Amino acid sequence: MYQEIIDKMKEKDVIFSSGLNEIDLRKIQQIYEIMLPEELIEFYSLALPVSMGFYNWKDFSLSNIEHIKSAIKRPEKDLIELVDEIYWCDDWGEEPLDENEKTEIINNLIKKAPKLIPIFKHRYLPFYADNKSNPVFSIHGTDVIYYGDGLLSYLQIEFGSKNYDEIDYSMIPHVPFWSDLL
Repeated sequence: MYQEIIDKMKEKDVIFSSGLNEIDLRKIQQIYEIMLPEELIEFYSLALPVSMGFYNWKDFSLSNIEHIKSAIKRPEKDLIELVDEIYWCDDWGEEPLDENEKTEIINNLIKKAPKLIPIFKHRYLPFYADNKSNPVFSIHGTDVIYYGDGLLSYLQIEFGSKNYDEIDYSMIPHVPFWSDLL
């Protein structure tokens, strides 16, 4: 399923290393305290993109671990810093006027939200086990959009074999908290 997009990405000069194996996956889970979604495991087991902008999950050097941990925490950190700019979702209840109270509510929502896995720059795939396939989010500060209705769709859009306006929004399942930010 992913071989065609890997070939397309190579044509765009994306550099790949060998794919992740079971040992790599266990180390990733232990170090980052995350689970990779099945679709990402399927893709990364074939080949791991490591060009600039991608995250090299096989590099277990301290500096790279810190780089990836920072990328994992970035959306949460940015939202807390920009809490007054968040579009308040009706499902969260009445929007508090007090910034500290608003920050506390957002912090609690983030703690319950699915973890985001960085894929490329500020593109993230949530790990949400209730969904067979999850959308890819582009998250930059409080600017949150869908950038694909699944991993394959996202890769096709990012690397030129599909147009952004071809995203099938009807196929996108709701992801707690993250979809509320749209």
